[in-house]
Amino acid sequence: MELSEVREQIDRVDREMRRLFLERMSLSEQVVRIKAETGDGIYKPDREKAIIEKQTANVDARLAREYTAFIKRIMEVSRKYQYGRMLELRKDFPFACAEEEKEIRNLCVRNEDIALCDSDAAENVLAVHSYEDMGAALRKHLADAGMGVLGEVGGEVSHALYDLLLCGPFFITKCTVKKEAGESTRQKVITFTDTLEVLPEHDRICLAFTCGDRCGSLGGILTMIADYGVNLTEFHSRPYRQDDGWGYRFFAELDACMGEPEIRALLYQLSRETTELRILGSYVYEEEI
Repeated sequence: MELSEVREQIDRVDREMRRLFLERMSLSEQVVRIKAETGDGIYKPDREKAIIEKQTANVDARLAREYTAFIKRIMEVSRKYQYGRMLELRKDFPFACAEEEKEIRNLCVRNEDIALCDSDAAENVLAVHSYEDMGAALRKHLADAGMGVLGEVGGEVSHALYDLLLCGPFFITKCTVKKEAGESTRQKVITFTDTLEVLPEHDRICLAFTCGDRCGSLGGILTMIADYGVNLTEFHSRPYRQDDGWGYRFFAELDACMGEPEIRALLYQLSRETTELRILGSYVYEEEI
């Protein structure tokens, strides 16, 4: 056949695949409605594995890997749709948040970061020696919020401050990128409280998550984020000790507003398909000129 004839056949197959895709998504709608009534979960890794093994049993070995990837993507798209619908049907978003900004009258910083308080961010400033002392002060309500340097843009991060956010738990409510006079580095200065605030003007979300120790687990999560049309503005990892050895915790900043329905569906899906998910903050990302 001529190339034009082959392309016509491909177009025909694509039209048929479109029809079958729409039919499959219609069935997915029925599935999610039943699961919303019964409380059943969406992600069934054992069932998906069984389906893949069954469907690829007699496929030409030269195409088995590609066909497996094809089936996985169909399942991923179906799950994405179902999570969004489940959130609409059951309204069981797993993260409690405040929709008003907390008033900050007393701010806590480390002694070495006292110069960060060069504005009227708070009426009083409490200086402490370490982030551990800061956490204790916040838990005792000696201050309304903490402030510190989360790291350099595109450079080193403060593991001690991330640990404080994780263990607090505390949540970033403001992030300002500051550049010191005569320096080329830019620092991410954050303010954090004991309340997860979600405001309409917020344009960033900070997450920490872990994923299963299996092939493609991290890739699947990153693909999931991309499927929602969300850009990663920062991403790094850090090893941590587990009962059976070492694992990795991943930290990500998303260019998104947590109040939007699509983003809530993404976070809902992430909470079900990661082994651990922590939201570390929702905030406006600002850069000082």
